[in-house]
Amino acid sequence: MSGATATARKPGTMRHFWVFTGASAVSKLGNTFLNVAMPWILLQVTGSALVAAASFGVQLAPYALSPVFGVLVDRFDRRRVFVWAEMAQGVLVALLPLLVYADSAVPVLILLFLIGCGGLTSELTSDFGLIPELAPADSLTKAYSWYTTTISVMRFIGPALVGVVIGTLGPKAALWIDAATFLGTAAVALTLPVRSASDQGPSLFRQMLRNGFSSFWQLRKVRRLTAALAVFNLGAGAVPTVLIVLAQSHWGWSPQAAGAALGIGALGAAAGAWITPRVARDRGLETRIGIWFCVCGLGGALMLFGSAPAVIAGFTLLSMGEGGMNVTTNEYRYTAIPKDLLGRVNAIIRAIIITGAAASSLVLGATAETDSPYLWLAPVLAGGVLASGIWSTRSLPAPRP
Repeated sequence: MSGATATARKPGTMRHFWVFTGASAVSKLGNTFLNVAMPWILLQVTGSALVAAASFGVQLAPYALSPVFGVLVDRFDRRRVFVWAEMAQGVLVALLPLLVYADSAVPVLILLFLIGCGGLTSELTSDFGLIPELAPADSLTKAYSWYTTTISVMRFIGPALVGVVIGTLGPKAALWIDAATFLGTAAVALTLPVRSASDQGPSLFRQMLRNGFSSFWQLRKVRRLTAALAVFNLGAGAVPTVLIVLAQSHWGWSPQAAGAALGIGALGAAAGAWITPRVARDRGLETRIGIWFCVCGLGGALMLFGSAPAVIAGFTLLSMGEGGMNVTTNEYRYTAIPKDLLGRVNAIIRAIIITGAAASSLVLGATAETDSPYLWLAPVLAGGVLASGIWSTRSLPAPRP
């Protein structure tokens, strides 16, 4: 572990934690509108499954720059950063309906990239900054579980709701609603307490960035976890988006049915997050992470059959594994990384694992265009097996002199 000294954390209150969780839940509800509406629209406009899937990938592309964003998160008050990021996303999403039916999809993809920058900033400030600051110190595991469960419930409600909105009011209405949720979240977040920012001048930016990379490199187990999650995301990261493509192009489903299918998966994620504090608590974090990798692998195996019932069942099991994985790995990273480097090191981790998810949109977008149902989601199982193997591998002891 890095020699950096962990800074003391003031105890939070459950009231502040739930205010923030509620605000984030509204924002995530809006995100589901965007993530369902955009591939649906782009597939209609372009007829290309690859372009539709790319609408997900370009939103994740900014994560390649997340170490830079991580320094900003560590330097400034995280509440203010979160508020500005939510407001920026609201404005940018409001511009999408003006461009989405243009002759070229390029302006839309550029706008989605900028929205992804705001989303990255919000996640870094919330997951590894605001939640640990706002939750009581002795309830961090439960706080991550409650937060992830709440967000997953919103992701259950959101797809079903956006399916109804698209089917009745049209895709543009879904985007306007999404923009409003971001602005509402920013307004609520303004009520949270302000933490004093670090007293660090602009000249220290490079030093802070170097310290982040240095600390990440010294944390061997964190590096192994990062590699496993990156490989897993390469296979499974774009599954929800590709499910929308499959539902529209191969199964002939309505927007309501496609949204309901994604909602069922989100319910699985909520269940996984909810039961995480009760699963193998005496086995240690590393073992519990391995258990969730196995659950995800089973979901990928079911999806390999290609039929709609098998894919939805596998997606639900995969989502349950991901819900449990998110809670467990967040706790693992929070305990393993020096507290004053949380933003920077987690930004580096995000840069690697989310880049895998962005690439997944190209991989699954290509396989979704094939005629074989057995190939549509085959990368999900392959990535899950490889990721489990990486995580279960233990380094050999150093040889004696």
